[in-house]
Amino acid sequence: MITHKITFFFHEFKNYFSSKTLALVLCLLFNTVLLNAQEKRYSSLKKIDSIFTELKNKLNKAKSIDNSTEIVQYHIQLANFYEHLGIENEAIKNYHSALELHTQTDTTSVYISNKIGAIHLSLKQYKNALQYLNKSLNITEQINFEKGKATSYALLGSVAEKESDYALALQNQEKSLAIFEKLSDSTGLAFTYENIGSIYEDLGQFDSALNYFLKANKYAIHIPSNNRINIINNLGDAYRKMGKAKEALPYTQLALQMAKTEENTHQIEAAFKDLALNYADIGDHKTAFNYMIKYKDLNAKESEYKSAELVSILQILYEVEEREAELKLLNKQHELNQVRQRIILLSSTFLILMLIGWLLYFRKRKKQQSKIQDYKNRLLQSDLEKKTNEEAALQREVDFKISALTNYSLHLSHKNKMMSDISRTLINIKDRHATLIKSKLELLIKEIDLDLSQEQEWTEFIGFFEQIHPNFFQTLKQAVTKELSPSELRLCMLLRLNLTSKEIASILRITSNSVRIARYRLRKKLPLNPKDDLQIFILNL
Repeated sequence: MITHKITFFFHEFKNYFSSKTLALVLCLLFNTVLLNAQEKRYSSLKKIDSIFTELKNKLNKAKSIDNSTEIVQYHIQLANFYEHLGIENEAIKNYHSALELHTQTDTTSVYISNKIGAIHLSLKQYKNALQYLNKSLNITEQINFEKGKATSYALLGSVAEKESDYALALQNQEKSLAIFEKLSDSTGLAFTYENIGSIYEDLGQFDSALNYFLKANKYAIHIPSNNRINIINNLGDAYRKMGKAKEALPYTQLALQMAKTEENTHQIEAAFKDLALNYADIGDHKTAFNYMIKYKDLNAKESEYKSAELVSILQILYEVEEREAELKLLNKQHELNQVRQRIILLSSTFLILMLIGWLLYFRKRKKQQSKIQDYKNRLLQSDLEKKTNEEAALQREVDFKISALTNYSLHLSHKNKMMSDISRTLINIKDRHATLIKSKLELLIKEIDLDLSQEQEWTEFIGFFEQIHPNFFQTLKQAVTKELSPSELRLCMLLRLNLTSKEIASILRITSNSVRIARYRLRKKLPLNPKDDLQIFILNL
């Protein structure tokens, strides 16, 4: 490419400069162009890297917080970014990702479907383009989105034009035009008029094409400069095809000037080519040849530049993706390490808890064993005390019985002596005078009554009773409501010995009826209900 350009300049200027001067000029020009191109390319690639990295970071952040709205937004921005770079497959991929996440039927879904359809149109995949554009059109009718509907009709018209179905193409473009006119959308009108003009140009109806291109230029005030350049180029092309090369020349030159201002290489190429054709139609073949050489050189240079730029862009994208993959790998490794740390922590915690549990269990078991042993010791102590008490009770009972036996022996001896004395007295007085016998008998009766009335036996009996039932009188005193008489205390003792009323009457030398009356009077002094048993109450004291 550079060799052709140097040859071209050499033939053009060899009549004006010496060979050395020409070589110096060409060298300086080549170096300047090369440096400017490299600097511009470096700046552009750096900007691309920065934008792409920023978008990927924002997308990953949105994914990390699971914000579906922002995820859809950044997928769309990435798709637009890829589309601008001419990487259509990645653009479609991101549009699809956005469309899958965005389940609502609204203007966003219309925008995405139209963009996917437009990319398929640019790739000449008309069947796929129709699928998404028809889907978008259906959604616009459901939600009554007029601007989206106009865009869908315009794109459908372009698909029909590419498939050479010019009638359907015009029909769809006219529908789009009607909607944009209704909305007073100058930008939409400019694009639609240009599309209709392009259809008439394909049909060879250059007058109609020129008319629509002029209308498009009228409404092209607010559209991007690069699109307006295309309309002006189309105006010049239409004039040229109508055989009006001189009228076409100003439009083409204006398009070239605007393209150079915007640094739009594609439009500069188109302008060079159209200028070559215009000058050829005018008959200025030398100028036409020069513009054609410029077109060829620029086309070759642009092809090489685009190839290099595309490789560089792909390299940048690959590096960013690689960094992202490395970051994901590092994140995965970090997550794995965190999982491992958690497992180790949980395992350690589990082992520590098991150890603590075992220690607590051992301590509790030891404590329980200590309690059990203490309880056993208490039981043994209780059994020992019980046995000791039983032995003491038995000993008291033995002592009581021995004492009772001794007392009974003494009492029996006393009774026997008394009976012996009575027998001797009776023998001595049996032959005496009746008056003497009477006095003696009266004396004997007094002695017998005196013996029977002695309280010594009851005192001794109470002593023996208290040895067997040491707390009886104290408990009884706390239970009664009124103070008991000595005879009532004797009755209580005899009831505690579980004697019957007959036995009690015999001991107390009273009748059974008297015992019943004594029991009745005793009940009144005790906290008893009418149905309570006196004998059971006394036995429980």
